[in-house]
Amino acid sequence: MPTSRIVLADDQVLVRAGIRALLESLPDCTVVDECADGPLAIDSVRRHQPDMLVLDIAMPGPSGIDVAREIRGFDRTVQILILSSIDRAEVVEQAIAAGADGYLLKDFLLAELQQAIETTRAGDSYFSPRLAAERDGANGQGKGALTTRQSEVLRRVASGMTTKEIARELGISPKTVEFHRGQLMEKLGVRDVTGLTRYAVQNGIL
Repeated sequence: MPTSRIVLADDQVLVRAGIRALLESLPDCTVVDECADGPLAIDSVRRHQPDMLVLDIAMPGPSGIDVAREIRGFDRTVQILILSSIDRAEVVEQAIAAGADGYLLKDFLLAELQQAIETTRAGDSYFSPRLAAERDGANGQGKGALTTRQSEVLRRVASGMTTKEIARELGISPKTVEFHRGQLMEKLGVRDVTGLTRYAVQNGIL
C-alpha cells in the first residue's frame, strides 16, 4: 500500500506531538504538516494536497466541523478523520454531515488508531467502537447490519481465503483482517470460521 501523506491539526502542542509520533510509528504513514488551528489546516490541505487530514474538533477559530465542511467545498478526495475527546452523538453526526470519514475518540489505543487509518484509507467510515455501538443502536440496526468492509472480509473468509490472501486482495494489513474477523464473530455471536461461513451462506453473502 502506498504511503499516506497526513496533515495533523490539533491546537495542543504536546497532544499534537504525541499523535504525530503515533502516526509515524504506523506503516506507510508520514505526517507532512502540523497545524494549530482551523485556518492553518485549511491552508495546509490546499498546499500539500494530503491523502488524509487528522483533525481535532475543539480548536481556536472555526471548529473542526466547520473546517471539514469548508475543505469539502474544494476537496472531495482527502480523507478526514476527526480526533476528539467529545463523544456526544449530536457532535459525531454533525461531523459526519460536514464530510468527515471517521471519528476517533482520544482515548484510543495504538491498534485502534491504525485501524482507523487503514479503514478510512480503504474508503470506509470508521467510528470508535463505543460510538459505533451507539450509532447502531440509534439506527435500530441488529447484529446482522454489517459495514461494507465487514461484508467484504466475511465473504472472503467464508470462501476459504487465508488472512494473508484477504489482506493482499483488499489492500489492508493482516492485523486489520484479524480485527474485522474478531468484530464479525462478536457481532454475529459465532465462535469460529465455520460459524461465519454458515452465516454467510444463510444470508446470501457468499
